Amino acid sequence: MADYGAGRTVLALVLTAVLSSSATGQGLEPITAARVRSLTRQAEAQSKGDGNALVLALDRRVRLTWGDFESYPVSIVKREDITITLTAPYMRYRQTLGDYLRIRRSIADIEWIDAAIVHVSPERLEAPDIKTVTVARNGTTVAPLRNALTPMNFIDGNGKSAAIHAGDVRFPVEAFAPGATVVVSALADIGTAFVLTLTGEQLRTLK
Repeated sequence: MADYGAGRTVLALVLTAVLSSSATGQGLEPITAARVRSLTRQAEAQSKGDGNALVLALDRRVRLTWGDFESYPVSIVKREDITITLTAPYMRYRQTLGDYLRIRRSIADIEWIDAAIVHVSPERLEAPDIKTVTVARNGTTVAPLRNALTPMNFIDGNGKSAAIHAGDVRFPVEAFAPGATVVVSALADIGTAFVLTLTGEQLRTLK
């Protein structure tokens, strides 16, 4: 004889899992340039020329599809002499979208960069010279996709100059997937390293 009680229990568990996934927006669909651009077009049609409404409408669609996200670049260090940030693909796209709307540039021209970007920006001549940026996932070093961290000549208001490294280092987005401990380190020849450790919820909001 069939055990209908057991069957109902299994069905209830499956439905609970499906509803839970739907409620949190955490489906299996990957976040891609094509999908985000499609959602942007939908948001644009809804906003009727209002830039702020467009961004908010896009944010709602992104949250429904992929869950909550960090809106702004994550600070690895922010001081008067140096700023180092981490930016994920949608985070960067959203920031550029706002910029393009302000200057009335076509949002269709926004570049989608499928990488996590660590940006090093010296603000003063005495800033530490960051020569190496690394990412480690559960203790294993992740090779960068591109390293554009190069020495640049900076000049202050008094005419003094110094060559200090600046620029971006790109890493695969998979390195920042949830389910691990991810450590981002920015290293200078002299002084303490700047280190950001990402776990759990922080990784889930990097999109």
